[in-house]
Amino acid sequence: MTPKVSVIISTVGRNTLIKSLESVLNQTYQDFEIIITDDTEDEKAKNLIEPFLNDKRIKYFVNKKYMHGPSGNKNNGLDRVNGEYFIFLDDDDIMFNNALESLLEIVEKYKYKVVFTNCVDNVKKKFTGKHYNKSEEVYFKDWICGRYEGEYLVLCKTEILEDDRFYEECWGGENLLWWKIYKKIDKSFYLHDQLKEYSLNSSDSVTKRSIDHTLSKRTFLNYKYLLDNFEDDFLKNCPQAYSRIVIPGIFFAKLSGNLKDINKLVIKSLKINPKSFFYIIPWGFFCLIFPKKLILFIYQEIFNKNFKEKIKNIILK
Repeated sequence: MTPKVSVIISTVGRNTLIKSLESVLNQTYQDFEIIITDDTEDEKAKNLIEPFLNDKRIKYFVNKKYMHGPSGNKNNGLDRVNGEYFIFLDDDDIMFNNALESLLEIVEKYKYKVVFTNCVDNVKKKFTGKHYNKSEEVYFKDWICGRYEGEYLVLCKTEILEDDRFYEECWGGENLLWWKIYKKIDKSFYLHDQLKEYSLNSSDSVTKRSIDHTLSKRTFLNYKYLLDNFEDDFLKNCPQAYSRIVIPGIFFAKLSGNLKDINKLVIKSLKINPKSFFYIIPWGFFCLIFPKKLILFIYQEIFNKNFKEKIKNIILK
């Protein structure tokens, strides 16, 4: 008997939802249910998927229980899961047609509770997740220490979720739940393949909207909760990684007006990783003194991908 997979598509009614939905329907592995969870009050997605609702595997729900946002909407989907495994797909991403089959082959054969694979972006066609050109076992330490990070496609055994959910008050911040899961099981598996196309150019993406004034406070909570929940794990395994997460935490503390939290983050970073003195103090001081517009410009323009990667390498040494 084949295991059922619950594919959760969280949506805000974007037209790209149709392609996302079709990419699941075209899977080579067909024992699945599709849970579409709509985060709009006017049920914007329903008209888009109306022609598909005669397929009994497709179930449509509106998020009325949780706070609006990517985390709350995903929780609404998790509450509806009936499958032995679950997997998420955003409404602007596409799952390649062998994705479920490839992931299930690993979990069923080797009995991993979580298997994840890479994605390719829809612009430059490059890997979106950090990798080492090979499939391998991955441990909780690899996640908190930054050995693995980025956008992946994750298949998870439902039973290990238990009552855990995303923090609905956060904007994004999916690591908060995933790290809890990785810590429970410790060992997962990375399949070195590209099984999802990840959209980079959505103007209303979660990442792009995180700097909005009304959402920056919720984005700041991502970093605050991550640092609070896993402080002991950072201290035990990689104090320098704690300081690395403090950097964007300080940035969003500034954007959201939580200036007192800048001081708290700086002090905690120095306590856990004294070596962070030479970059945390200047960055904290800079964010306290200078206006938001300048800080935003610095973060977006100067902290480009290559520069951030160099900074990470220096910090993580």
